[in-house]
Amino acid sequence: MEWTRRELKEKAKFSVKHFFWNSVLVAFILGLLNGDFGGGSGRSSNDSDYTSSSYSGNEFLDSLGSQFVGPLLFLVGMGLVIVFVAVIAGLVLSVFVFNPVIIGCKKYFLDASEGTSDLARMGYAFKNNYTNIVFVTFMQHLVIFLWTLLLIVPGIIKSYQYRMIPYLMAEDANLSFSEAKRLSSEMMDGEKWDAFVLDLSFILWWLLAGITFNLVGIFWVNPYYEYTCVELYKTLRVKVPGPYYNQNGYDQMSGQV
Repeated sequence: MEWTRRELKEKAKFSVKHFFWNSVLVAFILGLLNGDFGGGSGRSSNDSDYTSSSYSGNEFLDSLGSQFVGPLLFLVGMGLVIVFVAVIAGLVLSVFVFNPVIIGCKKYFLDASEGTSDLARMGYAFKNNYTNIVFVTFMQHLVIFLWTLLLIVPGIIKSYQYRMIPYLMAEDANLSFSEAKRLSSEMMDGEKWDAFVLDLSFILWWLLAGITFNLVGIFWVNPYYEYTCVELYKTLRVKVPGPYYNQNGYDQMSGQV
């Protein structure tokens, strides 16, 4: 399948400019859900010279420390429990709320690229076979995670192989995981390296976003990238049977709309 980065990006730029503010908002929400706006902080610590302490000082510290062992262990245990609960809560939110909203955001960008800008599309997953979308997106992330545990490179390859699953689900919420996985694999067959290069072509934009405290990212790069990904999907979906999905859904038996 022949396509060029230039063609995809030109179409993406047109969509961004045509539906600028809505696109910025949806891309911003999508970025938050994907964790693209997080930051890290480091800290340093200084070592103390215990060799200069006196014997009596060590005795005092030892006796003082023994009084606080119980409370300290209790605090550590409570901290671990809080972290565990936070991780579980985050996982539940991600599976049952964030992932469906992400599919809705993909739905928005798909429709906007076709000329319809409707922010209500972000709620698409909650109105169209919600449980199936939750299951399919969960399985997509689980499979990629397990491959990544095996080795980093196979995980990256699988992430590109299943890259189209969110867009497929945004067009047909009734697709099973096995069917969505198969369709995405067929679409990305022979396209993974070119898709990787397409992503890599945005590196200067991401760097510019970084040095502008993400202002360039929010108001241009993020929606620009999302529309580019949509154009890639629309280009590659002609490789599978029944390439153009509509509101009647995809007939898995016949492969027709």
